Amino acid sequence: MAARRDLTLAEKVELIRKNEQNVPYRKLTGEYKISIGSVSNIVKPKVEYIENYEQNENSNKKRNLRDEFSQQLDQKVYEWFVQQR
Repeated sequence: MAARRDLTLAEKVELIRKNEQNVPYRKLTGEYKISIGSVSNIVKPKVEYIENYEQNENSNKKRNLRDEFSQQLDQKVYEWFVQQR
């Protein structure tokens, strides 16, 4: 099984721009070392990635954080885990 490879926001926008120049998915998979499904999952919401990039979000960011409730829940579960340990 191949190791997981997360692309930064800047890399995703670069991939989207290359795709818009009609570079095939197969070539992009080799260049970025990700699967065809990953390329597809990046190209589908391309508007969102481009907007985030143009709004000067951190271009090294790899993932969006979940909503505040989920973050608080994760923190509470972690605190419980540490206490039980």
